[in-house]
Amino acid sequence: MKKILILFFVLCLLGSGCGKKSAGEAPSLPSSPSSTFGIIWKELPGNPSISPGDCPSWRCGGVSDPTLLLGSQGKVDVWLTTIGIQKNGSGFASNGPYIAKASGRITPANQFHFSQENPVVPVAPEGSWDRYVETPTVRKIGETLIMWYLGYAEPGFVAPALGQMAAANADGTAWVRSPQPIYRPSSSSWDNKLVTGPSVVQGPDKVWRLYYSGIGTKNGVGLLTSQDGLAWAPYSGNPVFENEPGGWDDQILEQAVVYARGMYWMWYSGWRGDLKPDTAVSIGLATSPDGIHWARYPSNPVIQPGAAGSWDDLRVLAPDVAVEPDGSLLMAAYGQSRKDIGKAAGYIGFWQSK
Repeated sequence: MKKILILFFVLCLLGSGCGKKSAGEAPSLPSSPSSTFGIIWKELPGNPSISPGDCPSWRCGGVSDPTLLLGSQGKVDVWLTTIGIQKNGSGFASNGPYIAKASGRITPANQFHFSQENPVVPVAPEGSWDRYVETPTVRKIGETLIMWYLGYAEPGFVAPALGQMAAANADGTAWVRSPQPIYRPSSSSWDNKLVTGPSVVQGPDKVWRLYYSGIGTKNGVGLLTSQDGLAWAPYSGNPVFENEPGGWDDQILEQAVVYARGMYWMWYSGWRGDLKPDTAVSIGLATSPDGIHWARYPSNPVIQPGAAGSWDDLRVLAPDVAVEPDGSLLMAAYGQSRKDIGKAAGYIGFWQSK
């Protein structure tokens, strides 16, 4: 059975060179966060909010990689990665990954329902550069919903690249694929093995910034910039943030970035050593005054796996964060439990920080 987050079977990608910092990396900056904002997170009652379906089904392989968008009257829309395990003749076969959508409200019940019982971005025809899609981020530019995502041609991350597509309707349940990716690393680039997990934010200078996880000769976070949110260029000093060899975030992946309270905030997934089926994954925090030079919060990680027996007692990872109308933060992330080790399971929950 194929794991929902096949992205996390990247041990072979995190090989030589990924655990070493470049000699020219900027020195650490003083820690910027204060009080509890972005640091202390309260898990919301009712988690997990979004669960996989029964097998066999189009979403029974688990749910992961959430991206959230706040709507009116407390509505929250979530796009996510999922995968199906379905009957295939006398046996079973996996289908996906692809993108689904769920909607709901945090209060009073923290309950979410799938917008439709099939993917909103399905597997594309064979030969497409983005036949398989995962790790979406959705934002609104003007009145149009835009999705950024990882796309690749064949299982095993064959020819991975970052894509961008626009919604064909107002609720983001139909999307128009682009014929070409917005970024594909060169064979000699630091991120030539895998690019994934785009996170998009517009700064006070009106420049759009797309952060993504990269794996190659280094393991870190890269940056693309855009004046209009449509045409993108890589930052010349990539990566802008790297793993910390020997630390709790010896390996990193799947970041989310927002601009709030006069600075950029990045929450990212991290773990120590080789990624094994029982390796714990947590979420850390870094901040930046300019979106380029980042300082880790000294008491990382800020979110760790839950208590023994909970739905996320093994891993909590792949966050996305939105600033609520009252200025507090809402995070969606996905978790895995120890009882599901070896199974294709993932669940999505929510946390708040004020």
